[in-house]
Amino acid sequence: MFLAEFAQGVREGLKETLGTMNRSRMIMLAIIVAIALFVTVYLPYSLRDDSDNVTATCTVTKAYTKDRGGSDVSGMTNIAPVGIFETKECGTLRLSVAPSGWKVPDYVQTAQVGKKYLFHVANDSAQKERDFDTTRFEEIKE
Repeated sequence: MFLAEFAQGVREGLKETLGTMNRSRMIMLAIIVAIALFVTVYLPYSLRDDSDNVTATCTVTKAYTKDRGGSDVSGMTNIAPVGIFETKECGTLRLSVAPSGWKVPDYVQTAQVGKKYLFHVANDSAQKERDFDTTRFEEIKE
């Protein structure tokens, strides 16, 4: 009962407001709504950690960077560096985007050969057990 009355009141209020609104105000309102949706929906999703707490413990045997390989993106060659971690337990891991505040080569250099790290598996990684994409890593203190 209450919800029906509330919905009816909202509907009448919108009819009254939109009926007197000129075209430029309606466009401005649409832009404001679009920006609000972007800020509340897309932005938090894009800034979050992409691992959803799926992790793997791996011992690094080799850590280096290499160019992406020149994949064509909108007519431009993408040669951004990719971090490669060769590990005993997890195979070869790839890091395409470093955590905020880091560049990929600098972040990869912090990994030390022979140490165990907790690697966070990327959500969009095709494989989760071996040879996966990673979003970040943390040293395991033993």
